[in-house]
Amino acid sequence: MKVDLSGQHLTEITYLDLGSSGVTFYPLLSALVDSNSNNISFLPEEIGNLTNLKTLVLNTNRLTTLPNSITKLVNLEVLDLSINKDLDIVQQLDKLKKLPKLKILKIVDVKMTRADITVVKSALQPDTKIIVTIPEYIEASK
Repeated sequence: MKVDLSGQHLTEITYLDLGSSGVTFYPLLSALVDSNSNNISFLPEEIGNLTNLKTLVLNTNRLTTLPNSITKLVNLEVLDLSINKDLDIVQQLDKLKKLPKLKILKIVDVKMTRADITVVKSALQPDTKIIVTIPEYIEASK
């Protein structure tokens, strides 16, 4: 089943229940995509309950930090944090380093300098593809 929350202009997800009122995170979920800039500024610690999550797309929001529990997403392979302009990616590295299966990290238009790109690349596993430019982003989306 696919649930589309696009265009709802959500500002915060605190609880998701796909069966009744509210929101419950289901551990069997394998992909969570927010593709329509809902202006999410906060992710609850409960995101860490999604241990089977392989893809997490949170682009075009207002995140400034990631919850500590993101480190529990041990199966996460793709993380898209692009266009979260106030998200200081270097400050999040301790959390990102604890994602053992991370293959692709998309960080186009987040808070970082050119020097920070080198820091990010050296902090993560060598086989993690780090996408920092719009052309790379477009190519990876094909």
